[in-house]
This record gives sequence, structure tokens and C-alpha cells, in this order.
Amino acid sequence: MATTKVISFFSYKGGAGRSTLAYNTIPILAAEHLHPTREHPIIILDMDIDSCGMSYLLEVENEIREDCCVQKLLSEGCNSSAKPATIREHPDFKNLCAVGKKFGYPDNEAILFLPAKDVKNVDVNGNTNYSDANNPFKNALDSFIEICKYYQVPAVILDAAVGNNATANATNQVSNIIVCCMRPTTQFVNGTIRFLETLDSDVTTVSGRKKIIVVPNVVPQERVIIDGHKYPDLAIDRIFNKFRPLLADRDEFDDITYDIGMMDEDEFGIPAVKSFMWREGQLYTQEELNDNEAVVLERYKKLAKIVSSHCK
Repeated sequence: MATTKVISFFSYKGGAGRSTLAYNTIPILAAEHLHPTREHPIIILDMDIDSCGMSYLLEVENEIREDCCVQKLLSEGCNSSAKPATIREHPDFKNLCAVGKKFGYPDNEAILFLPAKDVKNVDVNGNTNYSDANNPFKNALDSFIEICKYYQVPAVILDAAVGNNATANATNQVSNIIVCCMRPTTQFVNGTIRFLETLDSDVTTVSGRKKIIVVPNVVPQERVIIDGHKYPDLAIDRIFNKFRPLLADRDEFDDITYDIGMMDEDEFGIPAVKSFMWREGQLYTQEELNDNEAVVLERYKKLAKIVSSHCK
């Protein structure tokens, strides 16, 4: 079995559709690429403790226990010395939510979820989610991931917080693959570029080699003319122009490398799905799709294939 990969879904600003992106990519990753089992499950963590998007999407908010939530993990870490026969017998994993069926996967126990408890911050040695000193959070995550590696979990997937929150920084530190999504607007693009430049130059926030997959998300499909300019074509050009300097002069030996496969000009990013404004869901498990939804599902499949290619 391949080495456990740690994958984070991250956005520099809130409102990028990050949790929805993860929610729609995970079932494809599971069914078509990673093929988890109850002995070797995929494990998902909701690291956005201020917003808990994945916990809401999976509708587990009423099942969350004080002794089994992300905040407890970040405060106390895991018992790394415990090594029962299966991961489900481990004291820190036995109460994780089984959510395979919610992702359309036949084995409910093959996808496990550690939720975040709403309105519950975390405090470790005086460090909260707004502290610069995030080592206690990273150490706690490391202890969790080490157990996942011991049981040959194919992937740990983290729905990150935004920006420079301490949980977001810790999430990006421990991840091998960062799916970095943004809307194609000036605020998102400029903010994301600035964050990535900082990440690239700050050795304290980089731990190991990382692949960053850039995903323009919620891209409008309607062609409109505003002040004589054609949109969204102009916004797409702006993204390429902004990213070009960041991508220049990189090679396979850099600690951080980028995958811009989702920025193909003919299949640019993830198109907007108007129905998601009113009904968030999974296109992969939906029986009937309209034409726009069918296009978007293919883009989610493309993203899952790209993520999977970096899991080998």
C-alpha cells in the first residue's frame, strides 16, 4: 500500500467554496482512485473550527462528542503508544463518525470523520486559533497522522481554516498536497498570490516537500461585457498574469511546486453551479444532473485525478 498522503483543502479567504469543493471531490477520490476499506479508511478532519463547514455538510453537528472533536485533538494530541489490532479499536479513533454512505461509498466504515464542535475554540499553553505560535497544533496533528500511517490509511484529508489562522498554518505544515482554491476576483487572486509568496519564502511554515494544486472555483460561465471588457475572460487572463511570476524558474527540486492542471484555458477551474446557492450537495451521488452540473462533475473528476496522481 502507498504511503499515507495528507491532503488539505485551503483558501486564503472565506467564501471560496472550499468545503463544497472538498465535499464533492472526496467521493470521487474514494470510489475511483483510493479505494479505502474499513481496515484502511480515508480519514477527514474539519479543521475550520470557526466555521465547521464540513461538519455542517455531513450533518453530524448533533452527534459531536466533547471527547471526539478536532478541538480535543488539538488540545491533547493522540495516544501514540496505543497500538490495538485495528484503527477502529484505537482509543482516539473508535468514536470517529463513519460517513462512507454519505459520500455514496458502499462501506460506511471506510470513510471516517473527525468533526469540529461549533463555538468551541482551542487553547494550548495560551495559544488560540489566532496565535502566531502554532507548534502545539502541529504537534497534535503530527501525533494523529503518525497513527494513521501506522494503520496504512491511504489519505488524511483536512478541510482547513482560512488565511493565517493557527489551525490553517498547522494544516498546511503537515500536508503533502494543498488544494488551494479561490474565486477569480481581484480580492481572492491578489490575496492568494500574496499568501503563497509568503509561504514560499518562510521556511518556518514549510515542513517537507509540498505540491500546491491551484483551483479557480465558482467560475462564472456567462459571458458579459462590463465597461467594454469581456468577462469572465478578463478575470481568467488576470489570474494567469498574476501567477506567471510565481510559477517561473521552478523545478522538481523545489520544496514547493505547483500543479496548474485546473487552470487549463479550455477547461478553466470549477464552473459555478447556481443550484448550489440553494441546495448544497454532491454531484457524484446525484441521480440526475442538468447540463451545467454534468460539466462541473467532470471538473471535479479531473481534480480528483490530479490529486490522486500526487498520492502515488
